[in-house]
Amino acid sequence: MSRMRNKIIWTVVILWAAYGSGWGQTAVNGADILLEPGWRQIYDDYLPDAGSIEKLKTRVAGLRVEVYFGFWCDDSKNHLPLFLKIIDSLNAPEFKVDFFEVARKSADGQRYYVEDLLVEKVPTFIFYANDIEIGRIIENPKDSILGDMMQIIL
Repeated sequence: MSRMRNKIIWTVVILWAAYGSGWGQTAVNGADILLEPGWRQIYDDYLPDAGSIEKLKTRVAGLRVEVYFGFWCDDSKNHLPLFLKIIDSLNAPEFKVDFFEVARKSADGQRYYVEDLLVEKVPTFIFYANDIEIGRIIENPKDSILGDMMQIIL
């Protein structure tokens, strides 16, 4: 019986090591985010600057963004609908964006939502070029979502 228990323990440890960074997060379709009450109104009310959108549009090919957020998080609610409106305004299918909902931190001592990426606060927007991180917007932008995106991308 103890051999079976040891095999189970080792299997769990191996699975945790192999997939541990994905625990506590769920891939989400961007359109589904706007189904959350109140989020759609923020999206609809926001009009990104057309000149900034045109500048970004020329530079987003080949870039991708990973967005980590929580439906339970007010900062996510304040910033994610704006980001979605910017993405939709860019109308650039070659600009890849993946959304990941994270669970609340389960323990007082838990520092990261996604440990291997050092995602400590949400929302976190991680920008990549050629699979190399080129910048982040963490929790609240320094300027605005659009302004911070321009600083990272341009």
